[in-house]
Amino acid sequence: MPYLLERSSARERLRIVCAFGFWAATYLLFLTWNQLQDEYPSSIWQTRRLVATLLGALLFFGFTRLADRIAHRSFKDRARMLGAAAIGCCVVMILGRALTDFVAASSLGRAPVPLERHVRFTMVWAGYFAGGALAFLSFAPGAAMRSAAAAEPPAPEAPPETANDSSWPDALWVSRGRETVRVPVETIEWIEAEGDYVRLHASAGGGLLRATLSSLEIKLDPSVFTRVHRSAICRRSAIVAMMRKPTGAMAVRLEAGAEVPVGRSYRESVDELLAPAREAQSRASA
Repeated sequence: MPYLLERSSARERLRIVCAFGFWAATYLLFLTWNQLQDEYPSSIWQTRRLVATLLGALLFFGFTRLADRIAHRSFKDRARMLGAAAIGCCVVMILGRALTDFVAASSLGRAPVPLERHVRFTMVWAGYFAGGALAFLSFAPGAAMRSAAAAEPPAPEAPPETANDSSWPDALWVSRGRETVRVPVETIEWIEAEGDYVRLHASAGGGLLRATLSSLEIKLDPSVFTRVHRSAICRRSAIVAMMRKPTGAMAVRLEAGAEVPVGRSYRESVDELLAPAREAQSRASA
């Protein structure tokens, strides 16, 4: 375990520790529950309970990792994928408990417990699972940012601000893991703010740059990039659609599929950006 934690990122170390804590908590909770039920075994160490809670910890680890991997997708896609994964976790828990009980019962020469008990256990476990997963994922924005800042070397500084500089940079140097790499500006699709840093999203791979979004905006050609939110800048040619979310908030969809929120004060400029395409569409339909 110490070797595994040492080789993992800060985010993965947090996930491993939380999965271990989830196993310990669910084991103790079900042990206490069994102690209060006279018809159930009250032994402290029970194979079925041990295997089931360890399986639950593995499912917790996999579920939260999946949630982190799809964090960049739209809310609808995340809800669909995580909902299916949650149902799958419950099915795996039922089958895992049933299989463990069948093997244990066969070796001891007794009849397996009814399937209803495995379903009832899983329904109770699902409540703990949902609470633990939501508690872990609630730390995602801050923990992910702190992990990135801690794991990567200091990001290079942005060039000094010169608002009247007419020569736009053709590349930016960013921190990516343990490397400082050159990212051509022509490959950048959008840029988002992350505290004292900005993160570049580019077709050739992005990275972190130590700068504010406002200072970087001055350095970029306004005919190529546009501010769409207080925390986001997009390449104009990468914007393919503007949409309204179920919450009423506006967002733009980029060529690579990313959805970037549009701030209220930037909606008019984004509308102007899309106006020529709308006019061309109306002329074609007329």
